[in-house]
Amino acid sequence: MKNAGRNLRRAFAIWVCAATSVSAVAGTHLYLQNETVALTNVSRKLNVQLRQGRNLFVVQYKERIQATDLKVLKEMGVDVFRYLPDDALLVWSDTVALKEMVSKQDRINAIIDFKTEYKLSSSIERPSVFNKTRTVVLNVVAVSEPLSTEVAQELKKRPQVEVLDESGRFFRVEASFAQLREIANLRAVEWVEEYQPMQTMVLPLQQDGSAQTLAGDFKDLTGFETGTKIMKFDAAWALGYTGKGEVVAVGDTGLDTGEGPQLHVDFRNNVGGAKFGLFAKDWSDPMGHGTHVSGSVMSSGEASGGLLKGGAFEAAVFAEGMWSPMLNNLTVPSKLADLFDAAMKAGARVQTNSWGSQSKGVYDNMSAQVDEYMWNHPEMLILFAAGNSGRDDNKDGRIDANSVSSPGTAKNALTVGASENYLLQGGIQRPLRDLLQGKPWSVEPLASDTLSNNENGVAAFSSIGPTNDGRRKPDIVAPGTNIVSNCSHVSGASPLWGNYNQDYCYSGGTSMSTPLTAGAAAVARQFLKSKGMNQPSAALVKGLLLHTAFDMYPGQYGEVGRSQGQEMLTPGPNNNQGYGRVDMARLTDPNGAVAYFDETSGIGVGESREYSFDSQGYKEVRVTLVYTDYPGSPSAGKTLVNDLDLVVTDGSGTSRSVSSRVDNNEQVLLKSPSDGPLKIVVKGVNVPQGKGGKQPYALLISGI
Repeated sequence: MKNAGRNLRRAFAIWVCAATSVSAVAGTHLYLQNETVALTNVSRKLNVQLRQGRNLFVVQYKERIQATDLKVLKEMGVDVFRYLPDDALLVWSDTVALKEMVSKQDRINAIIDFKTEYKLSSSIERPSVFNKTRTVVLNVVAVSEPLSTEVAQELKKRPQVEVLDESGRFFRVEASFAQLREIANLRAVEWVEEYQPMQTMVLPLQQDGSAQTLAGDFKDLTGFETGTKIMKFDAAWALGYTGKGEVVAVGDTGLDTGEGPQLHVDFRNNVGGAKFGLFAKDWSDPMGHGTHVSGSVMSSGEASGGLLKGGAFEAAVFAEGMWSPMLNNLTVPSKLADLFDAAMKAGARVQTNSWGSQSKGVYDNMSAQVDEYMWNHPEMLILFAAGNSGRDDNKDGRIDANSVSSPGTAKNALTVGASENYLLQGGIQRPLRDLLQGKPWSVEPLASDTLSNNENGVAAFSSIGPTNDGRRKPDIVAPGTNIVSNCSHVSGASPLWGNYNQDYCYSGGTSMSTPLTAGAAAVARQFLKSKGMNQPSAALVKGLLLHTAFDMYPGQYGEVGRSQGQEMLTPGPNNNQGYGRVDMARLTDPNGAVAYFDETSGIGVGESREYSFDSQGYKEVRVTLVYTDYPGSPSAGKTLVNDLDLVVTDGSGTSRSVSSRVDNNEQVLLKSPSDGPLKIVVKGVNVPQGKGGKQPYALLISGI
C-alpha cells in the first residue's frame, strides 16, 4: 500500500483489512453478447455432449470464484483465460480433466462447450444464401499466444481465407461469409468480429468553407484559443506544475516534419518517435492531425511567444506515427501492445489516442486489448477519444445516447468527451444547423447554437454513453471546439478547421479534448510525485482527474427540462460529461484537503478495508474509488470482472453507497455531513481474477 495526503485539517486512519462472508448464491445464467444461457447442474454431471480432446469450455461455479479455485484448475492442467458473467471461467481443457475436477469438488454448477455462436460478434451479418460469396474483413482472436500458431496454420490452410496481418494472437483476415462459422469453429479461436477501420476523431468541418481567419499576428488572441484557460492550467503552472519530467506518447498521424533539424521549434522537447504507418518512411505528419494533437499536449508555444502552448508545455513527447501514405489513412497495429510497448520503452506513462472506430457502445477486441495492457502495466494511463457521433436523430433537441466509439469503450482507459471552448471569433462560427448539411442538429436548442459560445456546455458532436453493457462513458470532458494548436509543416498537410497563421491552426472534435486531458494527466503525475508518490498508478492519476473535475450540470441551456432540451438531467457523474470538465486549479490547489491512497496490494472477495475521516466543519465530503480492472471478454454481455464497492457512513449512522455492478469507478458525495468521523469502507464484492486474488485500487477523499 502507498498513500499520501496534503494539508489535511483532519487525520485519516487506515484500519485493518477484514474478511466478511462471501455470498453462497452465485449466478445460474451465463451472460454473453449473443445470448443469455440458462445453466443447470445437469451439465455438471457431464452427461451432455462435450467436444472431445482439448477445447474451450465454460466452467460455472456455485459460489463466488476464489483464488483457490484458480489454483486447483492450474494443478489439474487446466488453463484459465477469461472470466464470464456470472461466476464462470473460460478454460482450455479436455473432458478427462473436467470429469476429474467435478469428482473432486462440489463447487461447480455447470460445464458447457464454448460454442461457435458464442465466439461471433452480434454485429456480424450471419452467413446466408444472399451473402455467402461476399467477402468481409475480420478480426480473429486466438485464445492465447501459444495457441496462435495453431490458428495461423488453420487459417492459411483455407484457400478462401487471406491472412492480411498477424501479430501475436491477433489476426486480420479477408474471407467469404461462407467461411465465417468455419473460422469461429476452430478450437483455439476465442473471438471473431468484423474489422472496423480506425479514423481520427476530428470533426470533418473543413469542407464547410466557413473558417474565419484573423490577422495571425497574436495581437488578436483572447487567451482562450488553446483551451487551457478554461481548464485552469494557469493555476497549476503558477505552482510549477508544467509536466516537467514527464513523457507523453501520442499515437496519431505523426509529428510535423519528424526527426531532424526541421522539426518545429515548439517541439524541441521531444524524445523521438516510431513509425507504424504502412509504407511510411518515418514518423513525420503528412496529414496534420497528429501535430495539432501533440501541440495540445506539450507544445512550448515558443513561436507564439508562449501564448499558444500545450497543457504540459515542459513535458516531452514521443511521436507514434500511424499514417499510411499508401492508404491515406491510419494503420493501427492489430496488436495494440506494440504501440503501447514503444511508448513504455520511451519512458512514457501517459499515452494518448485521438482515433477510434465507428462502432458505438461496443466492447470489442480493441477495447479488451487496452484493458489487458493496463492490467499488466498498472502505471500506464492510456487515453482515448470518446468519438464524434453525437447526434439528435430522434429530433427531441437532445443528443441521443449510446454513441461512444471503440476503443474508448475500454473500462480502464480514460475516455474523453468534448466540452465547448469559449471563442467567438476565428475558426468555425456558424450555427449547428448549417454544419454537416444540417442533419445531426436540426432542432432547437441545438440548431441555433454555435460550437464555442458556452464553456459549460458539452459539444453537440461529442459521443455520449452508456455503453452497450450499461457502463458510464465518457469519464471526463475538456474543451474540444475551435482549439488552436500547431500545424504540420509537411507540404500538403491539412490545416484542419483553418489556419490562424502558418504555424497554428484551428480544429475541433474529441481529438482535441483528449490531448488536452493527456497534458493534464502528465501534470497530475508530476503533482503526485511531488507529494511523495514516486510511481503513481494509472488508477490514481485517473482518479485524481475525476475527483477534482468541475461538474457542468445542467449544461449550457440551463434547467429547462427534458422537453426543452436540457443538456444534462442529473449532476455528474453522468453519460454526457462523465465526472465533469478537467479542473487543474482544483487538482493542484495548495489549500485543498485531499488524501490519496494508492492501494497496490488490493483486497480480495469478501474482504474490506476501512478508513476514517473527521468531517467536522466540512460542508461537503467527496470520496472517489477507481481501479484498473481485469480485461473483460468481448464475448461477455457484462464486461466488469472484479467488482469493488464503496460505502460511506456518516456520524449519524447513515450510509451512502453507489454499489455499481458495471463500472470500475464510483463516487459518493456527502453534503452537510453529520459531525463526527466518517467511516469509509471499500469492499471486495467479487474478485474472480485478481492479482494473487486481490484487486488493487485508488481511493481519494476530500472535504471543503
